[in-house]
Amino acid sequence: MTKSFEKGKGKEHLDKDFLEELKHKIWSTKGTRFTADSRLKTIAKYSTLSISFLSAYLIIFGLVSVYNLYNPNAIDANVIAFTITALSILVLVFSLIENAQNYPVKAKNFHDYALDLADLYNELQNYKSYEKDASENDKLEFCKNLQKKYQNILRRYENHDPIDNKFFRIKHPDYYPIKWHEWIVTPFMYFINTRLIYLAMMLIPGLILYFVVVKVG
Repeated sequence: MTKSFEKGKGKEHLDKDFLEELKHKIWSTKGTRFTADSRLKTIAKYSTLSISFLSAYLIIFGLVSVYNLYNPNAIDANVIAFTITALSILVLVFSLIENAQNYPVKAKNFHDYALDLADLYNELQNYKSYEKDASENDKLEFCKNLQKKYQNILRRYENHDPIDNKFFRIKHPDYYPIKWHEWIVTPFMYFINTRLIYLAMMLIPGLILYFVVVKVG
């Protein structure tokens, strides 16, 4: 972990005692888990929207076929029928895959994870504030107990995605050295992870519908 800090406040934490290092570890882990919670909630939101859009498109394509809102000389009726069937299968498969991910449940677990770490962080802060005259042995014992609690929390929960840690780090440049390309790559990868596929699911059928009804209708 020492290699992760080259400048800024993060390095200052490691230049002090183990209590400060432990404080920073808990703080960063807590922040990363809150980031994971936010990411999964965003995915859950866009997942629900995309499934709703796909279901609406399915109905609209059916109405296009029923009311003959397309040019039969430009598009064969079988193409419309195939599109409706393909879209039906897509909605079914996509819904099953997304529902199996349990994004809201995973988000709640990461939120609870972060809250447990927040309790540890507050405990450490209280100790530092009100036990200033504690002996070295008392500090050592407190660190051992706190580290044990920290490790037990880590074991109880699922690990986060690497993008969560990267996104958390660029939000705290005072604590981490950030390379220039990370300012571009990390938000872009976060966008791909949370929104891209769902936006594609919402926009592509709409473009096809526009082409069928407006361009050749």
